[in-house]
Amino acid sequence: MGVAIAQSLAELGHSLILCDLQPAPLAAIAKSLEGRSQITTVSGDISDRDYPQQVIAALAGRKVAVLAHAAGVSPSMANGDQVFEINFMATKRLVEALLSKMAVGGVAVLIASNSGQIIARPLFDKAIRKFLRGGKSLVLRLMLRNPRTAYPISKRAVQLYAQAASPAFGRIGARIVSLSPGIIDTAMGRLEQRAGPEIDTMIAVTPMGRMGAPQEIASVVAFLSSSAASYITGTDILVDGGTVAGIQEMGGVLKLGRG
Repeated sequence: MGVAIAQSLAELGHSLILCDLQPAPLAAIAKSLEGRSQITTVSGDISDRDYPQQVIAALAGRKVAVLAHAAGVSPSMANGDQVFEINFMATKRLVEALLSKMAVGGVAVLIASNSGQIIARPLFDKAIRKFLRGGKSLVLRLMLRNPRTAYPISKRAVQLYAQAASPAFGRIGARIVSLSPGIIDTAMGRLEQRAGPEIDTMIAVTPMGRMGAPQEIASVVAFLSSSAASYITGTDILVDGGTVAGIQEMGGVLKLGRG
């Protein structure tokens, strides 16, 4: 998804700072965009506490028009604590570090997941909001014991954080939204498909009947980054081919799990 987003923003004429864990993929993407955009690359681990400062250094005094943040790990890639740290805590640190660097009219688009909407329940939302205010939550702690539950909690946290951060963004004339893809045809999506039957079950109840393409997410990021979306902030944009609707039609996650 990150590659597709970078290509889409390059086509719109943005200069780009591309970020990834490894330098080799960054070099390949930068080469593919030669002549289309001014490219700077930053390789590093987003969970490192000094990572936001690396990005700020790459800005070289420039303001951020679009922060499109797609970094994350799936349940098969890490334990529960690591999933939450990478998917949410590192996201929050980066956004807060870049808030003062946002341009007037700028936007932060945080890639979340439809799994966050699937588990959106008062019990979980109350626990996450308490955590966002600096409190501790036993419910949250229990959910992080397993990466399969930590993943949707981390993504729901991103959705609620975008909502909570919107006033601060508004005060500087900027916007922040979360974008929740469904099952997307990426290496990560295929990894989770191989890990168990859940992904195929979810595709089966998706009205569109298929995985999404990375470009179908990138096109929405491009829209949210444009002046056409200038009144959209503090909310979650669901782009999942109707998976959440299909699950609700089936009677919810528990009934879906029973087949």
